[in-house]
Amino acid sequence: MSVFHLKYRPQRIEDLDLESVAKLLKKMLGDKNMPQSFLFSGPKGAGKTSAARIVARAVNCLNPEGVEPCNECANCREILNNSSLDILEIDAASNRGIDDIRNLKENAYLLPTKLNKKVFIIDEVHMLTKEAFNALLKLIEEPPKQTIFILCTTDEGKIPETVLSRLVNIEFHKGGKEELNGSLKKIIEGEKIKIDKDSIELILSKSDGSFRNLQKTFNEIFLQFGQNIVLEDVQNFFIAKSGEYNEEEFENDLANKKGKIILMRLEKMAEKGVDFSAYRQRLLAYFQQKLLTCLGVGNLADRSKLNLVDLKRWFNLLIVAGKQEKDAFIDQLPLQLAVVEFLGDDNDKGGEGLQSRPKEEFVVDGLSIIKVEDVEQGWVKVLTAVKPFNHSVEAFLRSCRPKMVKGNTLVLEVFYPFHKDKLEEIKNKQIVESGLFKVFNVEMLLECVLGKIKKEPLVINNDTPIENVSGVAENTKKGDEDIYDVAKEIFG
Repeated sequence: MSVFHLKYRPQRIEDLDLESVAKLLKKMLGDKNMPQSFLFSGPKGAGKTSAARIVARAVNCLNPEGVEPCNECANCREILNNSSLDILEIDAASNRGIDDIRNLKENAYLLPTKLNKKVFIIDEVHMLTKEAFNALLKLIEEPPKQTIFILCTTDEGKIPETVLSRLVNIEFHKGGKEELNGSLKKIIEGEKIKIDKDSIELILSKSDGSFRNLQKTFNEIFLQFGQNIVLEDVQNFFIAKSGEYNEEEFENDLANKKGKIILMRLEKMAEKGVDFSAYRQRLLAYFQQKLLTCLGVGNLADRSKLNLVDLKRWFNLLIVAGKQEKDAFIDQLPLQLAVVEFLGDDNDKGGEGLQSRPKEEFVVDGLSIIKVEDVEQGWVKVLTAVKPFNHSVEAFLRSCRPKMVKGNTLVLEVFYPFHKDKLEEIKNKQIVESGLFKVFNVEMLLECVLGKIKKEPLVINNDTPIENVSGVAENTKKGDEDIYDVAKEIFG
């Protein structure tokens, strides 16, 4: 049985699906001063590992065709068969500690057993610990002459700047329509499959720009329907794959706070064996288009039933769900948790819980309705609204000051990095934003900036009920007690 993403894996640089990457690699491999330490960065399924393996053969080929590996010589065959001791692939997600990198360093300083160059491919390198990165730093800064390092990542932002500055970065990106079509065409022609244009368009639209997703999906369609594929087959395939719960229905239930219905339908999808990672990616693509429409890009008739603030919160929760998928033993659980977190107290109640958001807008013709002075005046009410939901967040807010209001965003000046980090956590931001809404009856986003000079916070006696507060109270000595309470709550 053919496995398309393996059978049609690129074997030469010119075969890479991303033309920009192919051109850059050819140029670098042809340079006399070729770098020894690379970073291949970009989304999953873009071809990073395939490119790394091609480079490993190219630098060791006995009969290269320019910079291309011949894939026929003894060295190329050994690498293709995964039997070379000089090509080491490491998954940093499961080998992320300092001892793993120390072992790698010891191996790097040994001469190759057979090949010209030792090649170390470190996948998901952003998963390394801080100590492991420090151990790797000197190695990539002054690599042994006989070594090549190729670090692959889907999250470049998590790699320390000291390491990034010593790597030559080659950026991979999601496939465009033409690039994806070219990749699919290789399989269609290679397998002699008959398929109509509309079916191809639908398959491409469901790939999320990932060549690997595209190839795997098409493989499933081929195994189910054979050599002759028509549009109805493809439509039925995707309906079955999503458990007949399409994106529009999901949005309607989410907007109407039908949490129980959503959770039940996700359970039914799990019984049918739906790929929840692929389904979550489809939701991301769907709501991204809704977000653009909300911002005036696209067809206004397709406006989302969620407002802009809710869309932002929902995106953040979908991203968090994606990060949880690797560790979740129950496939549907990360998405279900995202739904529960999003709806909060509003789940199937239609009430005004702390996280409820009406469709009012915070700006009119680009001008802020609320001024920073208004926020300062109502700050005691904000603290009172937040406190029942998270005492620590309320105490953090006590040591901050409202700095400015720009558009629909309150900029909060924070004077301790730890406080800033905690307030910027998604759940805590939502609590503050919801508290702001409850007090001012407008949608406000929160942005934290680190203050350079410590200023007096708006210290408030927060025991006053919200309905009895008329303004900012006199400063008290309660601030120190709250910082103690926060530390006690966090650290025990």
